[in-house]
Parts: sequence; structure tokens; C-alpha cells
Amino acid sequence: MERPVFSYRFGTAEFDEARFELRVAGLPVEVERRALEVLAYLLRHAGEVVTKDELLREVWAGRITVDKVLPNAVNKLRRALGEGNAGLISTQARLGYRLDGVVTRTAVGRQHVSPLALSVGQPVPGRENFVLLRQLGRSGGSEVWLAEQPKTHEQRVYKFALAAERLRELKREATLLRLLHDSLADASHTVELLDWNFEAAPFFLECRYGGQTLADWSQTHLAALDTAARLQLFLQIADAVSAAHGVGVLHKDIKPTNVLVSGDGQQPHVRLTDFGSGHLLEPDRLAQLGITRMGLTVQDGTPPDWSSGTPMYLAPEQFEGQAATVKSDVYALGILLYQLLAGRVGSPMVSGWEAEIPDELLQEDLRLATDGNPALRLGSAAELADRLRRLEVRRADQQQQAQAAAVARRDRELLARTQARRPFVLALFALLVVGVVVAVGLQQQSVSARNQARAELARANALARFLNEDLIGRSNPLVSAKGPDATLREVLLSARDRVSASFDTQPATGAVVHSNLAALFGAIDLFAESQAQAERALALLERHGAADSASGVQARAVLVRALSRTGKLAQAEEHLKLLDQQAGESADPLNRMRIEAARSTYLIGRGEFPKAASALRLALSAHDAAEPQQLAQRDTLRLDLISTLTLADQDQAALVEGRSLIEQAQARKGDNELLIAMARLAMARANGEDHAAAEGLLRAAQPVIAERLGENHSRYLNLLGELQGVAFRRGDWPQAISYVQMLHERVRAKFGDQHVLTHVVMMNWARTLSEAGQAKEALPKARSGHEQLLRLAGPASPQTQDAAILVATIALALGDTAQAESMFSGIDPKVLESGRATGLWASGLDALRGIALQQRGDAKAARPLLDAALAALKEEEALAQPSRLYLLAKAARERLP
Repeated sequence: MERPVFSYRFGTAEFDEARFELRVAGLPVEVERRALEVLAYLLRHAGEVVTKDELLREVWAGRITVDKVLPNAVNKLRRALGEGNAGLISTQARLGYRLDGVVTRTAVGRQHVSPLALSVGQPVPGRENFVLLRQLGRSGGSEVWLAEQPKTHEQRVYKFALAAERLRELKREATLLRLLHDSLADASHTVELLDWNFEAAPFFLECRYGGQTLADWSQTHLAALDTAARLQLFLQIADAVSAAHGVGVLHKDIKPTNVLVSGDGQQPHVRLTDFGSGHLLEPDRLAQLGITRMGLTVQDGTPPDWSSGTPMYLAPEQFEGQAATVKSDVYALGILLYQLLAGRVGSPMVSGWEAEIPDELLQEDLRLATDGNPALRLGSAAELADRLRRLEVRRADQQQQAQAAAVARRDRELLARTQARRPFVLALFALLVVGVVVAVGLQQQSVSARNQARAELARANALARFLNEDLIGRSNPLVSAKGPDATLREVLLSARDRVSASFDTQPATGAVVHSNLAALFGAIDLFAESQAQAERALALLERHGAADSASGVQARAVLVRALSRTGKLAQAEEHLKLLDQQAGESADPLNRMRIEAARSTYLIGRGEFPKAASALRLALSAHDAAEPQQLAQRDTLRLDLISTLTLADQDQAALVEGRSLIEQAQARKGDNELLIAMARLAMARANGEDHAAAEGLLRAAQPVIAERLGENHSRYLNLLGELQGVAFRRGDWPQAISYVQMLHERVRAKFGDQHVLTHVVMMNWARTLSEAGQAKEALPKARSGHEQLLRLAGPASPQTQDAAILVATIALALGDTAQAESMFSGIDPKVLESGRATGLWASGLDALRGIALQQRGDAKAARPLLDAALAALKEEEALAQPSRLYLLAKAARERLP
């Protein structure tokens, strides 16, 4: 139910009932809330005598009052109205008050009537220090009110459940808001939950006031914003949704009334609200954060409830009964983006909408975000936001491509016209002597175009011969004894030495072939061959002054990847610097993709995983701008991103990215089993302590990777490492030792003793033995691994310092205090944090020093170090398998007097 609200004019004063605002002579006047409520009641009964009892009952309902509370309020009201208007409020002796004079009123809207019998001016039930200002809305089973603390004017929003059956929605919303605020580094774009009442009716959530709804805000501010400002406003919304997805929360009801905006059009600030229909992708995350699972079932086996959303913003697949996904929220964002750009917030996106959005690139973004087929829709809110942020870069690329196409089309037309005229040139020459200069010019253009065409034809013929004779031909039964059974490795190795001979007169083409061979060798883990081919490509290009060309960037990027994967990080860094110098601020997205992909491999080699993840995101963005249809390259980058996110401890982001990739792969035609298997492999580590889920993913991926790539491929070695990690975390030491021993043998055979990875795996072997209680067997392996890492990676490498920590731990377990202390001097917690950020490296080092001091009998010095370390590491007490370092520190502390 609703009732009308009015603006009243009397004397030189005006009172707006909707805003609860008093103005005198056009200027706003500050008056306490109770006095304004007295005025509102007198105005509604203008010319009538209102008794004191009636005013006390209406304005101070249910509250204990002191003597003269009503006269005091009236006196304050008269002072606020000023001398000219004060006399309009007359006192009726022993009865009450009356408002005299002419009063006009104008309807300014309607106000909800509360089924909960809540009214303006009433204290919030259970929060009596806050007073209800106005009802903000009512939808479904909830009623939302704005309230204010009369003294401090602090405002809060209360969302009440109208009936007990709606209590579950409030609980779900409270759970999801707590999860968001506990998980997000920046939760400023999500409404802040302050408190709740789930014990006694009326049940409610208490939140900090976040501003007007986007629907209301846009009525007064949107028209003044240009397209760029509207996009910036939308990007806040998309980023907030993306952040929620990153921690596993679907909103499921994105619409203008669930987006709050504070501030004006110059600096608006967006907050998401109303997660009552939301869904949690990873319920186990609640337990990790210590949040009670209120309003969320353990396993939702019921059919999807699309009615919980708003039809205009629901993705088509939800109407068909499919469960909501990240892409469902993307669809709603697409509708919202259209409304903001068109200036039609709340209106449907109907046929012919393109006429309202003249920008072709924005039209493309809207089509991709709102595609009715979820397989063709953008994969995430982050992807949509990234496209919008790169709008000007994409526009420049589009213009460049259009110009190139126009030039090519003009050249083709010119060549065709010239060739058509050639039979008549001699006959016309005698008649058109005056036009000799023009004729010469045309001839020169014709010759130039003809030479270019011949060069391209010669290049194409040379490539065709190379493919037929040196690659495909090598698998012909008449040429190769193995014939069709020849592997890609054998065919590539057989053809590599023929490249120079095949392209000796065409160095530019030869460089491209060498560069592509380098990439292929890298894909099958022949990194030495990959490096050699990339270096040959660069040498050819440098000899002809083309090292800065697109082919040069490609070749150098492949070389950086090959050097990084073989542990030659110093050389890789030098080539990466050259790439950055060559590219500069180049707008060429293809070059940028190659450089950022190469940079990610180098950063992974250095153990700088968060930076590597950022580089991969940049590479993906550049790929989408350069070659959006090349799915294989994009899939490879996404697989690398998932693995890197897990290494950077961004587990939720890795899981969301992995599930999105698997979902898209399953929806595609063709055989995508290997891609799905590698996505499962990349996701496994992100499952944290859910060992069964991680092992399930790995077991599903293992046969496919073994069959398609072989058991010596780096992906299969990675899978063995993940299986060893699961066994390690579960405390299954025999299985973990078996896996790591097998892994070390294969890595050493593949990469040799000059690769950092060989000795990192050796350290993992030593760590596994140590945690299994086999310190004597672990120590020689740990010392050997540390010495080799010191030699190959240097003392400042995170891997080297991690190895020093391990050697010291094992030595202390064996009572070799001197050997342990010899490791301490080179350990820097900041270096260790750069490799794997835990925030606990300094505490671990304190624990080692404390143990050493206890073993030397210095209890006074040992005690504070051990106490501080154990306090920082106290969470390990609850683990099924606390670390060996924690157990040693605890035992040392117990030995102190």
C-alpha cells in the first residue's frame, strides 16, 4: 500500500514531506527531527485543534517522555520559522495547538505504507537510538528503511523481513556480505553490513547508508555525463561484480535498484547491494574464514529459481531452467551498460537499440555481453571491463586496419588497371607524347607493384616447397622409413637444418620459419632447439636491419621464453629489456601480447608469481585486441594464467578462470579433451585443503595428458608434482616420497643438472623426507640442492633462500646447531616474501634462531623469539600435519625452564 506525500506552503515557509525539509524564505533551516514531525502533523490538520495527547501519541509513540517535551519542541519550531511565521502556530489553552493561515499543498510523490506498522519518526525496533526517516522501498518479502541517529545524524539502512519465511534471504545476504568484506582487499564497492537481528521479529539487516539507487541517481545526474564518464561509472560496477566473482560470489540480481551511488556526477562512488538472491560458488570458503553458513544450504539440489531475479536482466538460459553462472551476471551487466550509454536506465534493450549507441566498438561489446548463447557471451565481468578500458586502443587498431585495407585495395586496383592498359601502351605512346611524364609514372608504379607481387609469390612458393618437401615429405613412406608414424619431434628435427638452404635467398621468410620452428620446439619441450632456432632468426633479421620488425619481436620473445625455461634468467632479462626498448609504447597489440607472454615466463622463473599473473592478463588483453578468433593461443595464455594464479595464492581467481575455460571448451565443437585436462591440472592446487577435490581433478587429467603428450612432457611432470603436493599436504608420506623421487628422476633426465628446476625438485624431495621424520636421509639432499641453487640462481634468489631455511630446519632437527646457524646470515624475509608471500617468513626465521639459542642453552634470549614465532604460527596447531619447523619450535619452548 502507498499514500501520497505533499509539499506544504504557509506564510514564507515551505515544508517538503518527502525530504522532510523546512525552508524559510527559500533557505533551508536546521530543525531537530521531533519538531519537524510536530509541524508535519499540524500541517496535515491545518486549521484544526490538535490535542497534546494526540501529538504525544503520534510523534513520541511508545516512548517515555519528560514534562514540557512538547512545548519545547513547539518553541524550537517557532524559532526556526522566524518572527513572521511563528504566530501561525497558536496555543489552545489546556487543549493543544493549531496551525492557522492559508496552507497550500502540492503532491510530490507517494510513500509506501508499511505492513510492519513502521512509520516515519518511529524508533527502529531493537535499535531505539536510531529513528526511521523514510521508507526507501519494498520488494518481494522485504521492506527497506532509512534511519538516522538524531544527535550525530549518522544514517543507516535497515532491511526488514516481512515474514519468517523471508528470514533465510536475510541470512544468505548477511553471509555473502561478510564473505565479501573478509575476502576482498578493497570492499569499498560493496555495501557495509554492520549488524543483524535474526532472533526476534521484526528480523532485519543493519547496513551503512551507501547512497541513492542508480535508478534515482541517474534521474538528476546521468544526463550531464558524457560517454566517457558513463563508462567510468559502469566500470566501477563491473569491477565490483568481478571482485565478487573472484571470491566465488554470484549476485544473480544485478539491476539499477541494487546499485547504490554516492556523490555527484563528478566523483560518483558505486556500491553493490541486495545479495539476498546471491549464490556462493565455493561454500567451503566460509569455513576457512570462520563464517557461519547462514541461509546457505550445503548442497542445493533444487531446480534453479530464476524467479528470484528481475526478468529484464535475467540471461535467456535461466528462463530455460539452467543454473546461474558468472555469465548470467555478465548478461545483466550488459543490459545495465546499454541503459547507461543510452540514458534509459530501467528500460529494456529492444530490437533496434543500435541506433542509440552509434559507437561500433561499444555495439560489439554490448552484443558480446548480452549474447543469448552463453557459449558466445563474454566469459567474465573482468573481460568486459578490460574491453571498455581498451576502447581507444581498439579504436586506433581499427582505424589502422581500415587504412591498411584501403591502401591494399587501392594498390590492387592500380595494379589491375595498369595491367589492363599494358597492351595499348606502345600504340598510345606515339599519340600521347605530351603525356610522357605521366606514362613514366604509371610504368614505375606498375613495375613496383609487379615486383612486390612477384616477391610475395616467390615467398609463397618457397614456403610451399619447404612444407611439402622438408616437413610433410619427411613422413612420406617413400622418403622416411617411419612414414606416417614419424612424430612431430622427429619431423621438426629432420627439417630444421634445411631451413637455411630453402630460404638462402629470402632471409626475411627464413627468419619467420626459424622463429615458428623455435615456438614449436618450445611447445614440445625441446628448449635447447627452441633457443637455437630463435637465435638464428634474430641473426638473419639483424643482418638485414629488421630486428625491430614484428618478426624480430616474435623471434626475441620466443628466445626469452626458451632461456627462461632453461634457467638462463640473466640472458632472458637482457633480451626482455631489448624487447621493451623496441616496442616502447607501441600500439601494436600483437607485439604487446608476445612481449607480455615472454615476460610472464621470465617472472615465473624468478618466482615473482603475482607480477607474472599481471603480465599474463596484459597478454590476454592484447591478444583479444589483435587476434580474437585465435582460440588456441588464447587457451594457452589462460592455462598459464590459471597455474600462475595458484602459485600467487590467488586461489579463488584461479578456480573462476579454470571453470570458465572448461565451460567454454565443453561448449565448443571438436576434440577439446586435452584442453579440459590441462585446465583441470592447472586448477588442482587452487583447491587448498580440499585434497579429495584436487586429487579428483588430477586423476581425471592424468590419462589424457599421458596419452596425448607423453609421460616426459613438462605438463605431465607438472601433474606428478601436483599429485606429490596432494600426498604431502595429506601426510601420506610413502606416496609423497614415491612421487617426488619419480619426479626428480624425470626432471633431471629432461633438463639436466644445469637447470634450476632439477634442484628445486631435489629440495622438495628433501622437504618431504624431513616432514616424514627422516631427517638423516633429508640433510644430504637439502645441502646438495642448496649448493646448486646458490651456484645457478645466486644467493638473492627466493628459491636459494627457501633452501637455506630447509637446511637449517633439518640441521636443527638433528642437533647440528652450528650448521643451522651458518645458514641464517644469508636469509632475508623480504626476498622470501617476493617469491611466495605468506607474511610468516620473518616469524619462521625467529623460530629457527630461537631453537638454535635453546640448543645452546641461552634460555633468556630464546624465550622471546620462540614466544613471538609460536604466536604468529599458532594456526598450525589446528592442522592435521603441522610443519616440522613449528613442531621443533614448540618442543624447544617446552624445554625452556
